[in-house]
Amino acid sequence: MLFNKLAPIAQIHLANAKQSVHCPLCKQALENNMQEIQPCEHLACVYNQEEADFSFTDDAFSKRLNQEAVEFNELDGYVLAQLGYKDDLLAMEQTRAGSWDRQFVAYHVG
Repeated sequence: MLFNKLAPIAQIHLANAKQSVHCPLCKQALENNMQEIQPCEHLACVYNQEEADFSFTDDAFSKRLNQEAVEFNELDGYVLAQLGYKDDLLAMEQTRAGSWDRQFVAYHVG
């Protein structure tokens, strides 16, 4: 039997809309108080699961995404594995209390 490898994804639930995920390496908040993306040097991508669109990608992630030409509607561990990521990213799926939006956020750890 053949098993697909999945990149691990952490599930994060924020208690209110004003909270933000922070980079696990440099501790910078992902968003400012206006909920605008404030990328640090470690941020690889931010993907809105409901809109099926990237809010941010760095050059390395964009290059890999374009080279592999993987089609998807929702970003997850299977898609990251198809893109060749294993333990190279710390990936999280973020939800907020009172919101239907789900953001997929990934940071380079290597």
